[in-house]
Amino acid sequence: MISRWVTSEVEPRNHHEGSQKKNVISLQPRLDAIRSHMTEQIADLGSYLSETTLNNDKFHDENCFQLRECFVYTSLPFHSSSIDQKCNRITRVSKILLERLSEQLKSVTDLGDIVVILSPAVPVLKSIRSSLIQCKPESYQELCYICELMEVVLVDAAQIGGYTINFQTANESARQWITELAAIDCRTNENA
Repeated sequence: MISRWVTSEVEPRNHHEGSQKKNVISLQPRLDAIRSHMTEQIADLGSYLSETTLNNDKFHDENCFQLRECFVYTSLPFHSSSIDQKCNRITRVSKILLERLSEQLKSVTDLGDIVVILSPAVPVLKSIRSSLIQCKPESYQELCYICELMEVVLVDAAQIGGYTINFQTANESARQWITELAAIDCRTNENA
C-alpha cells in the first residue's frame, strides 16, 4: 500500500470497476520546492538588509558631516532615514517569518501537519507580499509563486486527508505570528 503522505491517488470521476487508472500526485516534492523558493527569498532579503544597512550608515555619516560643516538643518535626511528604517523593519520581520515557515515545513510528517502549518502560512505569506511591495517590489512575483504553491498543496492535503480548513482560525494564527515576531523585532532593535 502506498502512503497517502508521499503520494495521493485520485481516480477520474467516470471510472469503471475494472479500470485501475490512477493519477499519482506527490506532495513531498512540492513542499521541498516551496522550501527551496523560501530559502532563495530569505537569502535575497538578507542581502537586501545588508546592503540597505550599509548604505544607510554611509548616508547617515555623510549627512551628519555635511550638517555639521554647513550648519544646514533639513528634515530630508531624517525623513528618508525613517522610511529606510521602516523598510528595514518590514524586511527583517518578513525574513524571520519566512525562516519560521521554512523550519516548520521541515517538521512535516503527514497530511495533517501540512494543513496545520500551511493554513496560517498562506495569509502570513500574503501579508509579507503586500508589506514588501513598498520596500522591495521585485520580490512580489516570487512571493506570489510561493503562495500559489502553498495554496495548491494545502488544498490537496486537505482533500486527500479529509481535513477541513478553518480559515478564521488560520487568519487568527497568522495575525498572532506576525504580531509576535514584530514585537520581538521591536524589542531586539530597542536593545541594540
